[in-house]
Amino acid sequence: MAHLTQTRELNIVHKKMIVDNSKVNKGPVMTYRMFKEYVRGYQNVGASLEDLKNFSRDIKKFLSEGDAQMLIEHFMKIKRMCPSFYFDFKVDEKGRLSHVFWADPISIKNYLLFGDMTSFDTTFRKYKYRMIFAPFTRVDHHKRCVTFGVGLLINESKESFAWLFTRFLEAMGGRYPVCIITDEDLGIEGGLKKVFKDIVQHRYCMWHILKKLPEKVGPVICKETEFLKEINSCVWGEDVVPAEFEERWTAIVEAHGLSDNDWLQEKYGIRQFWIPAYFRDLLLGGLIRTTSRPESKNHFFSNFTNPNLTLVEFWMRFESAIDTQRWAQSKLIA
Repeated sequence: MAHLTQTRELNIVHKKMIVDNSKVNKGPVMTYRMFKEYVRGYQNVGASLEDLKNFSRDIKKFLSEGDAQMLIEHFMKIKRMCPSFYFDFKVDEKGRLSHVFWADPISIKNYLLFGDMTSFDTTFRKYKYRMIFAPFTRVDHHKRCVTFGVGLLINESKESFAWLFTRFLEAMGGRYPVCIITDEDLGIEGGLKKVFKDIVQHRYCMWHILKKLPEKVGPVICKETEFLKEINSCVWGEDVVPAEFEERWTAIVEAHGLSDNDWLQEKYGIRQFWIPAYFRDLLLGGLIRTTSRPESKNHFFSNFTNPNLTLVEFWMRFESAIDTQRWAQSKLIA
């Protein structure tokens, strides 16, 4: 009898579990399996896997029909209840949401405490609308990532980044960071120059640069020689000064026959923007030197997202991720 349609019906418990599980990137299949464990058998679930899939599909369809409007209305509701919550948005000529930025009071407080050195990352994407997920973060005194604010952008133009950096500065009460760490990107650089001008120092993330190294020099050199080990020792050296770095870099590159590698020449030409030997007096708090920091942040957010989320779903997942982040930090403070 458990398989007959008339004996199955989604109740409020089924529906709430589907919605709650979606916040932590668990779909209807995993929800069905979990429910089975709670009630000790599929025959006791009271609904089929197909029922859960259909409900999940219907929610996604409902959200997609007024997705952007629901997100903005939700932000407006939060703003009415919490005036210190900051958000702003922009629509394109067709009335479609193209830019949005938000920061809650805790994020703003964290910026006041740790925002002198800020990391801005655009390596995430919310693929359903091809929007760029761009969080502003920093490492706190427990060496844990904290989030200051988040942007979603429709493109990577200088104008888009200038809009976002302007909103970020407004949210933070006009307080400029001392230094901002980003990936290499012409749009980001253009936006930074327009908004932060010469007030804020700009550096590139070493992790993002070095991650490209095997691809740029070739797999043979990486696998069959000590090149990667030697170049990493040169770059990450704790007490390397500029003259020593230049001597060691040149010797390593020449020893492995890479003097004509255009990519290595280009990175050497901008060494003052990413090699710590050139800004030893700048306290970066682990943002640029620690390889695990950007990597762990990427892994952290990816645990709560997938490529097919609507904006509202994305917001729900992001809030769940931030709750997890702050709960972990609260245990360190206690």
